Amino acid sequence: MTLVGGSPLVLEAPFPFVEVSRILTDDFAKRRADSLNALPPSRLIAWYIPKLSLKNQINERNDRYRSLQVQIMKEMEPVRYTPGDLQKLRAENTRHLAPIAEEDASTLFHVLDLSQFEKKAGGLKILGYSELGPDTFTLLIARSTEGRDLLGGRAIEASVSCATYILLNQKILLLSVSGIELSAPELGNTMRLTREWIRLLRAANNAKQPQP
Repeated sequence: MTLVGGSPLVLEAPFPFVEVSRILTDDFAKRRADSLNALPPSRLIAWYIPKLSLKNQINERNDRYRSLQVQIMKEMEPVRYTPGDLQKLRAENTRHLAPIAEEDASTLFHVLDLSQFEKKAGGLKILGYSELGPDTFTLLIARSTEGRDLLGGRAIEASVSCATYILLNQKILLLSVSGIELSAPELGNTMRLTREWIRLLRAANNAKQPQP
């Protein structure tokens, strides 16, 4: 249980993800600082990675891992929202974007040329949006960053992620699910993981089904 803008929320993650903010403290501090320095700034509430990946990180292995984050934009934290407010936010953020279903992932990667993401860091592209659960909308994102491993490597790391706006207990949270590679199978996996997480959080917080 955690308080977000005065509202109690139950935060859980799907198996096999575990909360690591109190274990990987330096990495969590960096992620929290990055969130606060983003535009618009947000507060990082929780960070999860798979249990096996946690063991590898503690043992200083250089593997890439999937991760889940819960954030809330600083300007939105004090405000109480309705489903109508979320729909307005959805309209603003999905304008001119194509709706993408899980089964569309392979077609999407055939249509789009994403090869530049494997060659240069700093790339970001919103591929489309998806409806993965009630009172939510999800942006599908491709990005590339410069990796920094413990052997001094700086390889380009390209991946997909899902950024979901979810309404829970009158608060709009941002859920981030990050994959480990830039591929159609990983996009489909990330979307399925996002759907599972949405379902888990709604059940944990007794979220009501929207009226037809």
